[in-house]
Amino acid sequence: MDHHFKGMWGSRGTGDGQFEFPRGVAVDFDGNVYVADGGNHRIQKFTSTGIFLDKWGVEGNGEGQFKNPIHVAVDSNNNIYVTEALVTFSHFPLRTRIQKFTSTGDFIKQWGEVGTADGQFRRPRGITVESDDDILCVDSLNFRIQKFTSDGGFITRWGRYEPGDDRDWHLGDPVDIAVDSNDDNYVTDFFNNLVKKFTPSGDFIRKWGSSGIGDGEFRRPNGMATFSGNSLLVVDSLNHRLQEFSRDGVFITKWGSNGIQPSQFNEPMGVAINKTDDMHYVSDTRNHRIQRFHPDTKVP
Repeated sequence: MDHHFKGMWGSRGTGDGQFEFPRGVAVDFDGNVYVADGGNHRIQKFTSTGIFLDKWGVEGNGEGQFKNPIHVAVDSNNNIYVTEALVTFSHFPLRTRIQKFTSTGDFIKQWGEVGTADGQFRRPRGITVESDDDILCVDSLNFRIQKFTSDGGFITRWGRYEPGDDRDWHLGDPVDIAVDSNDDNYVTDFFNNLVKKFTPSGDFIRKWGSSGIGDGEFRRPNGMATFSGNSLLVVDSLNHRLQEFSRDGVFITKWGSNGIQPSQFNEPMGVAINKTDDMHYVSDTRNHRIQRFHPDTKVP
């Protein structure tokens, strides 16, 4: 399908509607848009057209505070989940947790601490919600996916990585995760320039991608989102574009280039699709803005 530019908002700064390296983006069932405003250590909430509604969070360690919020997800009750990871330059994790909020930013609960055990993390990043409101989270530096109830109860995990071992189901550098209508899940493998697809229980199905600038190739794939018809949008960060694929990894289309004009990007990171499939939002990270697009047709 074709993806037509419909508007954008944001500039670099600390004011309402301004951003400092926006990252994850999500859309609730009312069409409101939530942005993980990483460098400003907060979440911002907007209408579907980018009108500022609310914000919450300041830099800190407490409940409802953040240090570098990365990704955001929404469940069927419009509760908001935020991954947070403070990592040193040597990649040692200092802060790793998930926080849960109401749609107005009221703190509900948090879970996670640094470690390798079930329910612990070493840099949680991408997060998404399955059809039954179970939570899937990318545990990057543990090279795995963890699954939780909506209240943070650990359910299961899958994936690992061993240097020199390139088994298909291993996760070399997982960054983001998305689910389709069957709850099959897709994971971007950042440094390996791959998308990998798994069953809901974590069994490997297929993978696609390689390093490059051609159709179906990537330079650091990042955020992902699925249409209800099960095509997949992938943020191709260092190619400054988005690519769309079928659920089987067949290339459909692409758009974007490096720049500051509409439909151009500078290292985009996140993408989200609204519940009616007629608008999607991209965090244009180094341009400190959000862009929104409208698809010509829905995928059958």
